[in-house]
Amino acid sequence: MMVDLVSRAKWGARTPRGSYTYLGSTRGVKVHYTGGRVDPRTLKDHEACVEAVRGVQRGHMDGNGWQDIGYSAVVCAHRKVFVGRGLHHLPAANGAGLNSGHYAVLGLVGTSGVTEPPPAMLHGIRDAIEWLREEGDAGREIKGHRDGYATSCPGPELYAWVRDGAPRPSSSAPPTSPPTEPEDDMPMPEIVSAGLEDEITVPAAEDYQPWWTAEWKDTSGWHPAGGQSIAPNVDVWADVTAHVALRGLAPGEPVQIGLTRHLDDGTLVDVAWPINRLATVRADVDGRVEYGLNGHFKLSTDRRARVTIRHASAGPVVLEASSAFKAIMHRYP
Repeated sequence: MMVDLVSRAKWGARTPRGSYTYLGSTRGVKVHYTGGRVDPRTLKDHEACVEAVRGVQRGHMDGNGWQDIGYSAVVCAHRKVFVGRGLHHLPAANGAGLNSGHYAVLGLVGTSGVTEPPPAMLHGIRDAIEWLREEGDAGREIKGHRDGYATSCPGPELYAWVRDGAPRPSSSAPPTSPPTEPEDDMPMPEIVSAGLEDEITVPAAEDYQPWWTAEWKDTSGWHPAGGQSIAPNVDVWADVTAHVALRGLAPGEPVQIGLTRHLDDGTLVDVAWPINRLATVRADVDGRVEYGLNGHFKLSTDRRARVTIRHASAGPVVLEASSAFKAIMHRYP
């Protein structure tokens, strides 16, 4: 099987922060999309694809605080397979507790711009899957990110293809012209991305919501000047992703983390994910926790999205500056 690989050196990947966790084999592969806007230039100009992959890595490392791009591979409209974390390395994009089960392959489509995968991209995703099977000991499963995780990823088009068995299309030629942007009476934001400028000490034995102090991208002004929440000025469904990095816990000590909804004054409305409960995560041998979570729930003019952290440690627990929060908004149907 021939696969047109783009090496990390060739696409200009940054050096990972630390060593990967070894991944011997998996049940299969999970397919992803970006969840944001993909520039239509990527359909005709391969350099735009390279820029897009670098942007994904930048968002994962500088926004999410991950050690590297979260995907095992990324596939563009030219049937090129960009090496992400690669073979036998644990990905980070499938969700906490799910990364060891499947490799993660991103198709360069999103919620606007390029929203439908062209035939060459579908061939490329199948090429990546065969590569991961033959050289990375991936199993036969082909799933979408949403299978087992609360997210809309990999979007309706890619997910329909996955549910159909991920067949190879009859054509592999990339499209010759970019798609027409759909008309919409409410312009969609590309992304809302907020985080922390400095580390924060998280108090014990109480619910704590970080006060986000940094902003990377907010095209619709849904991150208020005060900082603590994603606060849309319209009724929307929100695909929310949060990354939390904590240190100062005892090895194996539990901490609870989840996405929550709040009123303007900070009053807790409910725990939005996972299914009205906070996830319990245990610290590693160094007393650290790195945890990513996704949720899909309604926000409105008086319902805001935040992250809640609970712990009962006797010592100081620090929320590190690399922590981040993102949200992509969709109108109520």
